[in-house]
Amino acid sequence: MNFIVHMSQYSPTQLVFSDESAYDRRTLSRRYGWNLKGRRACKPTFFVRGKRFTIEGALCLNGLLAYAIQEGSMNSNDYFYFIEHILVNIFHYFYKYFFSNYIITKCNIY
Repeated sequence: MNFIVHMSQYSPTQLVFSDESAYDRRTLSRRYGWNLKGRRACKPTFFVRGKRFTIEGALCLNGLLAYAIQEGSMNSNDYFYFIEHILVNIFHYFYKYFFSNYIITKCNIY
């Protein structure tokens, strides 16, 4: 409840949200499926995942604010680089500190 009270002092236009996602050749594969009764569901798929790409994005009310794409997984150093060198520069040059809060989702890995 404290979080809701704290965040209610800001307008939605002052908030920026960030999250990451990854892609490889197995991304669109499902673990479960369906078939006719008594028949096993099967689907040919890739066994090797291939190259993995990670994308980190920052969204505001107006849409995509910044993003970074890299090959391989993103670690905390990569994430801090994204914040300090990409996102903060956009804040400085284009928005003049218009945003007051930066919300990090799934931050337990950072």
